[in-house]
Amino acid sequence: MAEFSISLPFLAPIVLVLIMLLIQWATIYRDKMTLNAATFDAVRSGTLNHGSMAKMREALAQGMTPLFMRDESSGVEVGRAYLLARAYVEGSNMLGVGAQIKQLHPTNEVYEKHKVLRKDGSGNVWYEIPNDNLMYRNPVQKHIKGDVFLNVQDANLLKIEVNWCKKLEVPIANWVIGKILTFTDVSINPFDEKYVNYVPSTHQLGCNALGLVSGADGTFNINEYYISLKSYAIARMQTPYRQQDSSIPDIKD
Repeated sequence: MAEFSISLPFLAPIVLVLIMLLIQWATIYRDKMTLNAATFDAVRSGTLNHGSMAKMREALAQGMTPLFMRDESSGVEVGRAYLLARAYVEGSNMLGVGAQIKQLHPTNEVYEKHKVLRKDGSGNVWYEIPNDNLMYRNPVQKHIKGDVFLNVQDANLLKIEVNWCKKLEVPIANWVIGKILTFTDVSINPFDEKYVNYVPSTHQLGCNALGLVSGADGTFNINEYYISLKSYAIARMQTPYRQQDSSIPDIKD
């Protein structure tokens, strides 16, 4: 008892920090699971809407709405949370930080090799990767680049990557984790005195910048900390994939 009483003042802060870290990592895990589900919703929306990035951002905002909810479960609160999630996703799209959706497949090279010209009765023309009767289409692979060969069935896979800046809100733990995430003056050389076995990713640097802006107090110090969460999803296109900015040739009847 005497030894415990003497060591208690030294152990109490350590135990407190460990408890705070445990709670913080629990919230990170919760948000990561929510992000995984929202990412699948986003890619699913893309497959149903010709690969539309706008529709994927909308679905991502809907999937992440629970993170912006307060204790109330009224319809008004759900609407408020959705508007906040939508503003966060759309604002991130304009600023390039916060919430990012990257399309990993089909790439521009895949699109160029497999696109076909379509025309409707009104004279509108466009390019798209054909999606109808895939099981009966020629499975011959086309050379994309290097040693990459893909057939039209594989070209109809939509794969995305979502990066999300999650705010660290647990006291003490947010500062401890945040200080690690905001390392900037580090070296990857093990023999360097500034060597740290951690180099922030590009998106994490964006999250650090978000913390600098959102928590700015006029001193250019980071007062709010964010951690970068990443999720992937892949699904087969249910509609023909179209590039939103693809050029349309001048075709005359």
